[in-house]
Amino acid sequence: MSATPEQMFKAQQENLERLLSLSKVLLDSTEKVSQASLGIVKQQIQSLHEQASRLANAKTPQEWYQIQMDYIKPTGNSAQEHVTKTYEISKETAQEVANIIQGQVEDFNKKVSEAFNETLKSMPQGSEPMTAAFNSLMAAGNNAYASAQKAFKQVVELAENNAKNLSQMNKL
Repeated sequence: MSATPEQMFKAQQENLERLLSLSKVLLDSTEKVSQASLGIVKQQIQSLHEQASRLANAKTPQEWYQIQMDYIKPTGNSAQEHVTKTYEISKETAQEVANIIQGQVEDFNKKVSEAFNETLKSMPQGSEPMTAAFNSLMAAGNNAYASAQKAFKQVVELAENNAKNLSQMNKL
């Protein structure tokens, strides 16, 4: 069974749409991370200017030291907030990409099943073992994909828990 030019054209269009969708997700994610980073840089420049002004107005070494100590802690918190924001953007992007891939896998499985069912119609009697083997192969592939998805979700949950624990430890 060969594909017609119309079927090939339609498949190419679908693949292009998926590629464009994936590109948009990745570009949006990059834009969000860039905006967050630029915001942090702007905030740091302003903070450094304010810090320099305070240090220039310090009257004693003790006051100068205290101004420095007051400045260090918020800088650490700001960095932690930036890392958290970047992590959240990355997490959202990974979910969107996973959804696109899942849709593509489901579409592929559907098309393979349809093509095989079409082929079955023209197969001679006695080809039932081949049908059973194909169905078993498809089920095994789907199970492997589901297991990989489950493992990925567990890794993400573990990373989230570790990030939360680290964040709580830093607050102490």
